[in-house]
Amino acid sequence: MRRALRGLAAVTSSVCVVGLVLVVSSAPAPATSSAGTTVGWGKAHTIEPSGGHPSGLSCPTSGFCAEVDLAGDVVLETSGTWSSPSQIDGARLLGVGCASASLCVAIDATDAFTYDGSGWSKHAAVDSVALTGIACAPSTTTCVAVDDAGRAITDVAGTWGAPTHVASVPLTAVSCATAVSCVATDVEGDAYVETAEAWSAAKPISDDALTSVSCPTSTVCVALDDAGTAYVQGAGGAWTTDPGVLGDGDAVSVSCASATSCVALARDGAVAQLAGATWSPGPAVFAGDEVVAASCAPGGRCTAVSYGGAVATFQSGAWSSPTVVDPRPGQVTAVSCASSQLCVAVDDEGNAITWSGGSWSAPRPTGLATASAVSCAGTLCAAVGDGEAVLAEHGTWQAPQSIDGAALTAVSCSSAIFCAAVDAHDHVLSYSGGRWSAPSTKSVSLSGLRGYTAVSCAPGAFCAAVETNGRELLFGGGVRPFLKQVDTYFEPLTAVACATKSLCVAVDEQGNGIVYRAVGSLRTWTRPQRLDPFRFTTASCTTAGFCLAGDDAGGVATYWANRWSRVSRAVPLGVVVAVSCTARATCVAVGPTQATVGSAKV
Repeated sequence: MRRALRGLAAVTSSVCVVGLVLVVSSAPAPATSSAGTTVGWGKAHTIEPSGGHPSGLSCPTSGFCAEVDLAGDVVLETSGTWSSPSQIDGARLLGVGCASASLCVAIDATDAFTYDGSGWSKHAAVDSVALTGIACAPSTTTCVAVDDAGRAITDVAGTWGAPTHVASVPLTAVSCATAVSCVATDVEGDAYVETAEAWSAAKPISDDALTSVSCPTSTVCVALDDAGTAYVQGAGGAWTTDPGVLGDGDAVSVSCASATSCVALARDGAVAQLAGATWSPGPAVFAGDEVVAASCAPGGRCTAVSYGGAVATFQSGAWSSPTVVDPRPGQVTAVSCASSQLCVAVDDEGNAITWSGGSWSAPRPTGLATASAVSCAGTLCAAVGDGEAVLAEHGTWQAPQSIDGAALTAVSCSSAIFCAAVDAHDHVLSYSGGRWSAPSTKSVSLSGLRGYTAVSCAPGAFCAAVETNGRELLFGGGVRPFLKQVDTYFEPLTAVACATKSLCVAVDEQGNGIVYRAVGSLRTWTRPQRLDPFRFTTASCTTAGFCLAGDDAGGVATYWANRWSRVSRAVPLGVVVAVSCTARATCVAVGPTQATVGSAKV
């Protein structure tokens, strides 16, 4: 049976963030989904240093390479000198292809960015589904992208055509020797050949997913599967097999400088070299790191890039020592606002970035190795990570405390003396009286639970926690622990936000919104309402009952006056990682490296 392709990690200079105005209509509206509340967004700015995990590499000549990363940055090499990371996209860049030193195309999930030798220009929405690969024919103006729906899209001199159906399954990679000679591969081990702008039927060549392909000429291509087997297409179109090129596999990249000179790399740094017709093992690269991609230029020089942002070159039979050119900064994981003058964002490096009403601070350590969540109320902020919590009073972080044996996933503070945290093993912890409780199940049966993903506490220490099986737990504030299957599709709930003990909203991975209301002893839940074709990632409510939910494609939906709005795509963030709105409706939205700040009238 053919194995499915392993998924890509999904996966984004400190300056002031100003200029965002969020306008929310205060007029009551019918309880039906419509255009709804108007939200206006201003410009976003970065709050993390540029740089991030590399995701693609292309070297069309021996003196030029372009590397892109998951923070939306690009790094260029010219004559052996690498530039600093420069952000061209608010979303994750997934690949890059270069025809020459003056023509490169980078892609994110749906957009393309073209480099003309001096700068980058954006081509929005070149595809309606996720792009998976990009290649440019050497010394031409033609590039081809492939997508998750098995389609190819051709770009000629900056003009993108309509998608062409190639396969019935996701395509994984593409390589073009000329403007009319390309080969694409898919997750089921098939190859497709383009000649004269027409694609062939599927040619089964492997029982495993093909991860990479390189075509140095119009008659020779080398494909690599994730079991470490290489397949060479020669004259006449026949494919021959070279098993065990990279041992047991996890092969990620192959690139050829010529028809008789190629390198293949596995994720763990293992290398195989093709010289003539024979593959042989080569010296490993990136010890303790992971290989992302390799690219070989005509003339024999090959360059490889690692997940940690290092590059190494292969020339004259040897690899150079790795050099870090794209150092990874933190990626923002959460944000919380205690007031319009105090917001704190945290990142997965354990840093905190503080908004003081006019500017953001530089990232500063909290003492945590990684921070998964943060919550602020009054003068208190609490951040949590892998089993640890750290508190800040008046902006000064105390020493971290080990409070749980499991990974803490979320925290919420409703006052300067009360917080609740949840973990991936279905436990709840509370902070009161100046200390944290032991992890507890809150006397609720754990049958069917799969780990809490979020928690939100309203004034009065009333809290709601949501988990990956679509359930929501209510506790505290005079309410006995109450577990409810609120997502009847059993989708993982990704966020919850409570305005009061009588109103909460929850959102899930399939773009559904669910509303909780309590009147007296009557607790009611709406059915999941499909609002968004993308995955909701975050939600926040003010005590006035205005709620905002964000998704992983830069969209937001609002809940106000008993109704959800349509999703707006006007947010200047490629991914909305987290949102936080204060009681006075000052709102902050953050992406992996960016933030926008604004205010709402409700």
